[in-house]
Amino acid sequence: MTFLSEEQVVSSTPTASMAKRGRTLALVVILLAMFIDLIGVTILNVILPSIQTGLDASPAALQWMQAGYTLALALGIVCGARLGDMLGHKRVFVVGMLGFAAASALCALSVGPEMLVGARVVQGAFAAAVIPQVLSQIQVMYSAEERGGPMAAYASLSGLAATLGPIVGPALLEWDLAGASWRMAFWVNVPLSLLVALTSVKLLPDSRTADAVRIDVTGVVISTVGLLLVLYPLIEAADPSRRTVWSYLSIAAGVVVLGGFAAYERRVSARGGSPLLEMSLFKFRSVQGGLLVQLLFFVPAMGFFLVFMLFLQHGIGMSPMDSGLMMLPWSIAVPVFATVSAAVLLPRIGRLTVQIGLVVMAVGFALIAFAAAGATQDTGWTDLFWGVLVGGAGMGMLVAPLMQLTLSDMPVESAGSGSALYNTITQLAASVGVAVVGTVFFTSIEDVAHTPAAVAEGYGDALATSLWLGVGLLAVAFVSSFLLPRGPVATTEEPAGEVVSA
Repeated sequence: MTFLSEEQVVSSTPTASMAKRGRTLALVVILLAMFIDLIGVTILNVILPSIQTGLDASPAALQWMQAGYTLALALGIVCGARLGDMLGHKRVFVVGMLGFAAASALCALSVGPEMLVGARVVQGAFAAAVIPQVLSQIQVMYSAEERGGPMAAYASLSGLAATLGPIVGPALLEWDLAGASWRMAFWVNVPLSLLVALTSVKLLPDSRTADAVRIDVTGVVISTVGLLLVLYPLIEAADPSRRTVWSYLSIAAGVVVLGGFAAYERRVSARGGSPLLEMSLFKFRSVQGGLLVQLLFFVPAMGFFLVFMLFLQHGIGMSPMDSGLMMLPWSIAVPVFATVSAAVLLPRIGRLTVQIGLVVMAVGFALIAFAAAGATQDTGWTDLFWGVLVGGAGMGMLVAPLMQLTLSDMPVESAGSGSALYNTITQLAASVGVAVVGTVFFTSIEDVAHTPAAVAEGYGDALATSLWLGVGLLAVAFVSSFLLPRGPVATTEEPAGEVVSA
């Protein structure tokens, strides 16, 4: 998604009149919607161990609670953008928020892991309807020269959610209002989402896009089937009884289906249609390298958030609050180093910024792996702090420059499609990361004895194994990064698209 040309936007509420009716309040409302979505992901990372205990959830169910959401978001975000263009950005935004509120209530009311997984998928689908409308509304409400402030506020949300999520989640657990425990993390979404939806009806302008592109329904169906055929056996492999020959056949079939999806999308594009993903973008070298690096770095990153929380709480017995505070150095380092790398390093050293970030993140993983390999019940903050801080710094150096480099070869008219492709790959990588890294972790703790010392050691070894896998993937990402443009990248007045966080 990107900013549309002025000729493409049809709005019944001019920008000038918006200023008189509380444009700033309207901006706060749509940014609150974005924040609700982002912090919901970071909170879940911390409370998953409590959900596992409360619902007696299997390892595969825990993985699906994360992967189901990101998969629905990945498959739905392009469709959400097109629905907004076709039916009206405000209308789709309001319906999306109402749906997100209802899905959050279903999450909170879940009586078993299967119900929670299903509700999380629905949550992700409605989030995919909401997120693309945020930038569309900013464009409608603000002229090009006025968008700097709103876009800065928008960009800061990821860092704010990453910082507050690890604290708010444990705080809600300790608050335990009416014995709700982990369910409070979902209940709080309900009144906030309803507030956003109701105020949006009054505050947001009505707008749509002239000559809106229709949804590629066939492409959605084919890609969904292919991804499920691949991800389902990967996640279910966390259960030893599910590792059968059918699992391998399913993965192979999924690869074939996804290959068919790519061929179908090319045919749609060749006929002048509107494919779900514009496959012709892969002819640009920066896109090839950038998407490959994004996939290879985001897989271990998202898997790490899942298994590290399980290690801290179930392995060495940290409380949810202490676990959340353990992630605070990472959460702070990401936005700080993202700002420095995008504003200072990228214009001067180009792709070397990304390569340094990959190395730094790998060093952080290695430091945590060394500490985890010798874990005991006494392992704590001082043992893990530097690895967490360094890993967060590395991720921060990657997130902002990588997108700019990925889109740098494309002409302006292709920036929207490129941004949509980048965002889709990001969410798919999150799903794959939870599936692959989570399964490696859970497989490694299958035979761990149940004494406290053995649990600490077993979980520590499992975390170390998962992290060394991550280091290997980061090494491959480093090699792939040479496909990115070498030189510095000049900053532009307007971003080419939208980055979504897990």
